[in-house]
Amino acid sequence: MNYSSIPSVPVEIPNINHGLQVAKGLLKVKEDGLHLEFEVKDSIVGLITSGVKSVVVTYVDLENIRFEKGWWNAKIIVEGKSMKVFEALPGSEQGRLKLKVKRSDRDDAQNAVSSARVHLSEQKLKELDDEKTKG
Repeated sequence: MNYSSIPSVPVEIPNINHGLQVAKGLLKVKEDGLHLEFEVKDSIVGLITSGVKSVVVTYVDLENIRFEKGWWNAKIIVEGKSMKVFEALPGSEQGRLKLKVKRSDRDDAQNAVSSARVHLSEQKLKELDDEKTKG
């Protein structure tokens, strides 16, 4: 599979600081993990309250990633193996990060999640293989 053909997916992390802020950015699936670039904005006035930040979440740190389709938008839900996985990202809760996706970006998001799930499965198989060779 050609991973460079997987587009960046525009995502949003809503309801930061009790709805006073929102993070908007891009999710890119790569071989080493999920790459997130985002900036936090004031949700009322729209002023940018942070510069562009970049975070990489490796597949080793992920438990699961899934896509949920709704009527008007969709969500990418990423679950980490611990709460520390998402400590550099706003809006995460109990080791889970919900990324909102606009309806127009649903197909790209679904393709990105499928690709990430393949990488995650490969990582889990590698971990099982490593356990088998040690034991």
